[in-house]
Amino acid sequence: MRGLGTVRGRAVGWAFGLGLLPGPLRAAGQTDLQQISPLVWVILAISVGGAIITFAFLAYAVWKFRDPAARGRRYG
Repeated sequence: MRGLGTVRGRAVGWAFGLGLLPGPLRAAGQTDLQQISPLVWVILAISVGGAIITFAFLAYAVWKFRDPAARGRRYG
């Protein structure tokens, strides 16, 4: 006979499995994704801002330094 220890061990195992008892694998605090998410948003905002500034400078340069002799000329 295996005795009462086996029954008690199975009961505790079922309790852990059902989440009735706090297990050692339960994380306390935030996950890695929750900790890194604000940093990802900051990096994304910086990259979008840089892309907007770069495109605005490109559009300004094309408008400012256009060739006046090309006015009315067909391209292609």
